[in-house]
Amino acid sequence: MKFGLFPSLAILLLLLVYSVTGCMTNVEELSGITQQDVSYSKAIQPILNQYCVSCHGTQAGVALNDYPSLMASVGNKWNNQIVVPGSATASGLYDVLTSSPQKQIPQMPIGGPYLTGDEIEAIKAWINEGANDN
Repeated sequence: MKFGLFPSLAILLLLLVYSVTGCMTNVEELSGITQQDVSYSKAIQPILNQYCVSCHGTQAGVALNDYPSLMASVGNKWNNQIVVPGSATASGLYDVLTSSPQKQIPQMPIGGPYLTGDEIEAIKAWINEGANDN
């Protein structure tokens, strides 16, 4: 049975697109280690500095440059602070880091590089633990 070149190229192209887009969220980089007692100063702020502060420092509506600014920032799409202590799922900060944010905005940082799965899990754990300034 002869199918020609087109179906083979189409399958190859689909696999290529899937492999590129599948890696964009870095979810495969989860180590499986449960994160607990996450420190804001040792774990969270360094992540925000690396990925977020260049756009969301003091000049943007959402300021992630330090703890007081982060906790005072209000997300227009969420109608509340972007961090809801004790609830990562209600927090805009966590939502925008996932591969498909609820409020139909792009995953952050726009265009990547995206946080690793473990970095996202650290933020989730920190929020769920109460988003303490520790």
